[in-house]
Amino acid sequence: MVAQVLIQACVRPKKKEVDIFVIRLHRFTLKSFLALFALTIFSQAASGQKLSERTFRLKTQSEALLDLTASAPGTSWANSGNEAAVASLLVDDRYNQDVILFAGTQLFTYKVMLGQMLPGEHTLRIDFNRKQSARKASSIRIRDVKLSFLKPGKAEYQALSLAPVLYARPNTIGRFSDIPLLMWYETERDGPLTKIRYSVIFTNEDGGTETRALMARWGRTTDIEWVYEVKVVERGKVASATFQGIRHETRQFNGKEENGHPALIVASDNNNVSDHGESEMRFALRPIPFDLSHNSREEIMDRHPWIYRLMAAELIREGKISDTSGGGNQIADPRRYLYFEAESEQHGSTISFAVKLRGDQTWYTSDLGISRYKIDRSGYFRTTVRLPAGTSLSQIERVEARCDAADNPQRSRESGTPATPDCKLEAVNKVFMLDERYRPGRSLPVHIKSRDLRFGEALVTYAH
Repeated sequence: MVAQVLIQACVRPKKKEVDIFVIRLHRFTLKSFLALFALTIFSQAASGQKLSERTFRLKTQSEALLDLTASAPGTSWANSGNEAAVASLLVDDRYNQDVILFAGTQLFTYKVMLGQMLPGEHTLRIDFNRKQSARKASSIRIRDVKLSFLKPGKAEYQALSLAPVLYARPNTIGRFSDIPLLMWYETERDGPLTKIRYSVIFTNEDGGTETRALMARWGRTTDIEWVYEVKVVERGKVASATFQGIRHETRQFNGKEENGHPALIVASDNNNVSDHGESEMRFALRPIPFDLSHNSREEIMDRHPWIYRLMAAELIREGKISDTSGGGNQIADPRRYLYFEAESEQHGSTISFAVKLRGDQTWYTSDLGISRYKIDRSGYFRTTVRLPAGTSLSQIERVEARCDAADNPQRSRESGTPATPDCKLEAVNKVFMLDERYRPGRSLPVHIKSRDLRFGEALVTYAH
């Protein structure tokens, strides 16, 4: 009888199964039973520990959303082997997605989509996924589980219902590298069509641009990629759908849907995607709307400054931060850089920034003296200047914008760009440093009028 109670408490089989199992159990010795009991407990722990379960009922078809507020005690994205715990979400006993608790010991609200839900009763279960968690991660603490539902016709329904889900790049699983942190969408009218483009911020990119060049040309070491674009006509009918494939090629989406959402897999080391393939982990980030008509994409990081902290933590863990110059994949502490957001038009030219400190004759430059690190694209952009350790904004004496000719004058002539390269500096939106907690600080008081610069010219954008 004791054995029967223990087995029922452990595996909770159906009554008929209990009767059969108890009959067979009588053939075992006590030693055999204890071994079996221990094995049962171990198997349950290895497969996942249930943390929370919620039942809900829907009257109409809806897009289900989850706000999961949780922490993972003792974990840190900066520490190898202890990076994060992983929670698995199951809806109606079927795998839905994983949530990587990258904020570690800090309480954080992870916002995800559960997908399209039909009318009726449903169950959400949250498990501690020991298999995908870091080996030293031992627990997950859930503070709050908040479900909400969007019905067709609601303001955000169209954009959220068309958003993609992402399968993890297989070679990142277990390595806690290049994970998707945030998805946003931009909406634009295109004649009778509405165009919605979805982009993702990843912690880093293992392939592609070297770390030092990322800071010089993009002002960050996260990777930001558009992943999916859809054009819809009235009543939400999809007219076309594309994604950013390998080598940044735009391709037609011909993949499958999961829970009502197009499914993509991160397929390259620089986080381009494919519409075919799966992996062990799937993510369904809830996209947020964002208007970038007057800012660079990095403005989203400024609005969500925890991304800078994750960015730095991954650099620390991967050994990419050094006090010395180091190689192309090593940079200084991100808090030692001056961050610029500006807008310019390049005509066969490049632009860069230089900074001089009080009492120091050195000019510190964004391009590090390397021509390919200069900005050669038009529009809003970010760049950075590496400064000596301990520098504060108050020590900055002068800031200049410098216009130079593009690397390849022959190519410029062939493409029809002006024989005399020039830059049109439209604006410098802000110039700031990160504080001790990796949050963007106050900006230098930089205000300029639109100005044309010929190559070889410099414009003082700040003097103190």
